[in-house]
Amino acid sequence: MGLLKDFLVIDANRRSAQNALRVEAMNRRDRILQLTSDAQQKRDAIGALEQELERIAEDLVRTEHEILDLGRQRDQYEDQGRSRKVAAVRAVFAADRLDGARVAADFRRLRSEFQKERERLLAQTDTGRAMDNFFQIESFLKDTGQPIPDAARRALAKERADLLAKVGPLVAPPPSPDGILRATVAWSGLQEPAPHAVVALGLPDEGHPCDPADLPAALLYGGYASAVERFGTSPARPRREGGVLVFEMPVADGAPEEKALELFLAVEEGMKKAAAAASVRCELTGVFVEPEIAAVVFAAGK
Repeated sequence: MGLLKDFLVIDANRRSAQNALRVEAMNRRDRILQLTSDAQQKRDAIGALEQELERIAEDLVRTEHEILDLGRQRDQYEDQGRSRKVAAVRAVFAADRLDGARVAADFRRLRSEFQKERERLLAQTDTGRAMDNFFQIESFLKDTGQPIPDAARRALAKERADLLAKVGPLVAPPPSPDGILRATVAWSGLQEPAPHAVVALGLPDEGHPCDPADLPAALLYGGYASAVERFGTSPARPRREGGVLVFEMPVADGAPEEKALELFLAVEEGMKKAAAAASVRCELTGVFVEPEIAAVVFAAGK
């Protein structure tokens, strides 16, 4: 009986161990299945991440291409913008040059005709006597210390008008054109080849040879004389580049733009004084031109 009892105990323990192993196996199988499912989910997530990374990489490549295209478009736009600005400045100067040439031609014609009429009157024998009579009547009419009867005043006024019709160009100021000389005066500061100030405008060419009826020459010399008066011998003699009259001055210290503004003010003042002396209405407009544009329009050899 003792042996049977031991056998039963051993068999019960064996069954218990088998059940425990069966449960452990099932638990491990479930764990394996769970890990397999988790691994599959992670593989799916990794696959999704890889696809997302590929999409992001494609987006990055596309974005880089777009950035490069935008950079090229920006460069093209800047080049086109500079070209448009250069063309606009040159167009303004060309228009000023044509308009100024018309006013200068009218001025020359009026002054030449006026001078010819003066020479014709001076060649006449009775011109001197007529001028003496004119000035005597003029002085008599302006004399407030001696009253003049109305009839005598009317007679003297008529005689003065008759004499003025004969000797008008000898006693009257020279005629001036009806047009207004309008010009845009541009100024800028350049660093190459050395710092210097630049002022330019579209002024018609001077006549050859120059004479008192040459309006462009009078304006040019007036502007240059004013610059020399203000800065001494620093400003170079004006030169022409493609129909543009250019004033230049080296800059030893300070910003070239500031010196260019001072040079512009001096040139503007001198030209306005010269125009006023010639009895020509003149309107000058000053504008600042960017250095990169000025380097193309104003620089020598451009």
